Amino acid sequence: MRDACDVAVVGAGPGGSAAAHYLATRGLGVLLLDRAEFPRDKTCGDGLTPRAVGVLEDMGLLSDLSRAGREIHGVEIRAPDGFAIGTALPRRPGGGAPMLVVPRLVLDDIVRERAVRAGARFQSGVLVTGIERARSGVVVRGHKGGCALEIRARMAVVATGAAVPLLVRLGVLRRTPRMMLAARAYFEGIRDLSDRIQIRFDHVPLPGYGWVFPFSSAGANIGAGFFPPARSTTRPRLNPKAVFDRFVGGRTLRGLVDGGRRIGPIKGYPLRVDFPGAPASGEGVLLVGEAAGLVNPLTGEGIDYALRSRQTMRAARCCLPATAAAGSIRSTSVCCAPGSSDFLRSAGVCGTRRLTLSC
Repeated sequence: MRDACDVAVVGAGPGGSAAAHYLATRGLGVLLLDRAEFPRDKTCGDGLTPRAVGVLEDMGLLSDLSRAGREIHGVEIRAPDGFAIGTALPRRPGGGAPMLVVPRLVLDDIVRERAVRAGARFQSGVLVTGIERARSGVVVRGHKGGCALEIRARMAVVATGAAVPLLVRLGVLRRTPRMMLAARAYFEGIRDLSDRIQIRFDHVPLPGYGWVFPFSSAGANIGAGFFPPARSTTRPRLNPKAVFDRFVGGRTLRGLVDGGRRIGPIKGYPLRVDFPGAPASGEGVLLVGEAAGLVNPLTGEGIDYALRSRQTMRAARCCLPATAAAGSIRSTSVCCAPGSSDFLRSAGVCGTRRLTLSC
């Protein structure tokens, strides 16, 4: 099978679908590809920070997402010794909630549908195996339903999250980077859930943290993430499920979830946190969100940066005149990469905090 477009976007998570949306609204022919059939679940903490909410509002999705999840108005942080401090979060201009928690099963499909309404085409069940340079741009190769697929595009956007095999094959990454590990599960029937998220450092290995993110009045995404010790150390290896069990079984959290029930399995997942040295582009390819290492290493937050990578897409529109070639995209993309200045400032703080927690 053969197809053609201006931009092929690989990965229909929030970053890829937002990129497809913004490119399509600027008149480009966009083909959005994903190996999964939608709607599909994605293991995550499900939290949407104020900046992520701002992007979703700009996309016209805030009303739908507010109905699908839980509005969050504050945050509580609990220290390893159990001491807790909390604060309300400022409301958005106009009085809206500053944060949301929306399960990725719902969030990703709503953002993907918005991209399609903006004019992007979507193909599910596509496994992309390679992206090659061509005289007029790039050739995206893969498989769909057992048939070989070839897509000619003027450029490609890769938004494959923590999955790095494609990036290694493309030569964008030399090896699989060291990652943070996490595990989460959904709980229902929980009493005394407020409209605040909880970030907890009790009963979790440091550096790392646990969370309680309410997605409804009695339901929450509960999980824990941590930095595994380097292979060169003598510290014991940690299993994400064991870390999760220890966190949920801790004295204070056990009191919260007693009477509730876990729905669905405990799911583990990796998080890339290698943004200081991670590339943002390749030959004819721009990287979006976690594919570019854009994850906050202190909090594990990635949806915010994935959505805000749309700034790269606005710049990419300028990289695509009628005569654009793939080589010109690489030289231009370095200055408009998704690592914006405010992210780099926060990255410096997080890097320092990570070193502190490791000591």
